[in-house]
Amino acid sequence: MSYLFSNQEDFSTIYKHKEYPVYVTNAFDFYRCIGFTESFYGKTVSELHSGNLRATSSFNRYSTLFPGEKVSYWADSVKTARAEYKYHNKNNNIITFWAYDDASSTFPTISNREPLIIVDGRNYNFSNILKKFENHIGLDGTERKALEEIQELGPDCLAYESLRRENGLNFLFFEKGFRKLAIREMRLRLGDYRGKNTNIITCAGSCDYTPYIESYGEYFMPLARIGCNSNNKLTEEYRMRKKYFDESLRRVREFYEKQDY
Repeated sequence: MSYLFSNQEDFSTIYKHKEYPVYVTNAFDFYRCIGFTESFYGKTVSELHSGNLRATSSFNRYSTLFPGEKVSYWADSVKTARAEYKYHNKNNNIITFWAYDDASSTFPTISNREPLIIVDGRNYNFSNILKKFENHIGLDGTERKALEEIQELGPDCLAYESLRRENGLNFLFFEKGFRKLAIREMRLRLGDYRGKNTNIITCAGSCDYTPYIESYGEYFMPLARIGCNSNNKLTEEYRMRKKYFDESLRRVREFYEKQDY
């Protein structure tokens, strides 16, 4: 694994800012768990994934630390994501998202090919700030300055130590970073239902993260069956991902056609 981030592909190129703990890099896997409710039946992968980006509110944990920002919380592993979820939730009906940075795919599906810009919150003792926040302890001047500096740096996401799982890492994504993510899998586990129904919608496969664009229009039905909304092909997101996926295919094809064997 990467020596810096445990959920990063081996031998990934990492560039560091000369002064600040800011890294420009790619090739990550991210995980997020949310509680399942029956209102999620019929909602496509695209719709549910979009719902992971939340505006600042009193109900959005930690978001008030960064006023005016939309944020989304992800983890370095399924175990870390589940530990974070279980700390705040008692039910066992869970949807787990597995995402990756789209630009690191052999076949990107968005126009932005910029790698992720990550602030390492471990250098700011960000986990300690969260502990104080959860315990309603006021932050001191140094901690408030750290939050201001993080926001001024304008990263895609902030990496920090998990409070729920030893050696686990969390990633707080800001909106511009969240827009760089693509989904590999969306997994449903109905642990509190009879039979413990499970199923998986796969949106990308192989080591190259080859995307299956149509899968973004799939959704879960009762008893964890899978359906597909044909109208998803009419959405702006589908047309965008299809456009850039086709361009990616063409570039790869042209590259190999130019090779001498």
